[in-house]
Formats: sequence, structure tokens, C-alpha cells
Amino acid sequence: MKNYLKNVRLVATDMDGTLTSQGKFTASLLQALENLADASIPVLIVTGRSAGWMSGLSAILPIAGALAENGGLFYPSGTETPVTLTPIPDIVAHRQQLHHIFDQLKSKFPHLQESGDNRFRITDWTFDNREVTPNDLQTINVFCQESGWSFTYSSIQCHIKPKQQDKATGLLQVLTHHFPQYPPEQVVTVGDSPNDESLFNPQYFPVSVGVANVLEYANQLTHKPAYITKFAEGEGFCELAKLLLK
Repeated sequence: MKNYLKNVRLVATDMDGTLTSQGKFTASLLQALENLADASIPVLIVTGRSAGWMSGLSAILPIAGALAENGGLFYPSGTETPVTLTPIPDIVAHRQQLHHIFDQLKSKFPHLQESGDNRFRITDWTFDNREVTPNDLQTINVFCQESGWSFTYSSIQCHIKPKQQDKATGLLQVLTHHFPQYPPEQVVTVGDSPNDESLFNPQYFPVSVGVANVLEYANQLTHKPAYITKFAEGEGFCELAKLLLK
């Protein structure tokens, strides 16, 4: 794997299940981020978490910035003002439309629970990925597509979002406008679940890594990571960081 990573100069990584271990940042993970920063290897977090979450985390973690809501917004390190990656002319109307779609889904799947962080979101709508079967996810995806939205899910949340909004599209915009010195072939993308699949697409990012828990979704991914770490979750990211630093 070391030779596979020899040209990498920037890391673009998912957060939950990729940087976290059992939902938490560990001391080892924070040290790995510090070590990468010291080695002048910028880290961008590319997550489905809300604008509210990432406006804070982008300011206090040793990273170059964070993309929130699966490519909807970008928070450069050191600023509280996001860069909008998905244009939304009327945010109030947009939120109302998303709420309406979710209410329609609730009529078909009464057990769906809105995620607690929805109040901190701008571009997408989320509900908890609990007691949602693979068949449910397939039906929900078809319904959202037919209603003019796109849909994705991670190990913790399901996302209703604008069409064409995904992690790869957002990341390519950020690289073009904020990090033009790093072409995609010098970027390693890292993830663990279906909402990271666009980051595994070799057409966009030829160097991709999945932490070991991505194997849980192997049969659900059209695009799979080119390399999979030995360890899962944050330990897998630390494994990758050590290889990059050698």
C-alpha cells in the first residue's frame, strides 16, 4: 500500500465510522491529525454531519477545513462563514419542501425518526438509520428519486438531499477553488459506508481507501475503495496516517 500512496499530498476523509471509534474521537486519532498537519499533509473532513456540527469542528480540529451535509457546504479552517456548494435561493422554502418529503415517507414508514441535528441543517434532511431494513432503504431511494431528490445513507443517518449533491461533487469544487495545487491524483479519499461511495469512484479519485468496517457494505457498493485497511474505524485511519508519514 505504501507505493500506492506515494503521490498523496492531501487527505479527504469521512468522519463517523472513519475518524471516530465507537462514536468518539480517540487520543490516537487526534495525534494522527496533528502529525499529518505537522508534515504539511492537509486533511479535509467530508461528512454528512450538519452545518452546525462542522462550523464548530472545523475551527477546533487541526484540519484544513470541512465539507458538511454530503457536499452541500464548505467550512475553511479559521472561518465561521461557510462556502455554499449547493445553491439554494430560498432556504425557508427549501426546508419546507424537505419536511414535506419526510412527512410523506413517515406515512409509509411510521417508525422513521427525524435526526436531532436537523435544526442545524441547511441543504439536506436526515433521519436516523435505526430499524431501517435494506428493502426499506431501496424503497425510500426510489421514492426520493421519483420526487426529484436524491438519497443516501451512512451507518448512522439517512439523507434526503438535492439531486447532484454528493461528496465527490462538493470535494471537486473545493479542490478547484481552494486547493488548486492538489490534483485529484494527489488526494486520498477515505470512507466507510454507502454515502462515501462517490469518493471511491476512480473516475474522480483514483486513490481511495476504506477503513475495514466498509466491508459490511461490500455488496451494496458499485464503487469500492481501491484499498482497505486492516483495522476498522479510527484505528484504520491511524493506520493510513502512519503509512502516509513514513
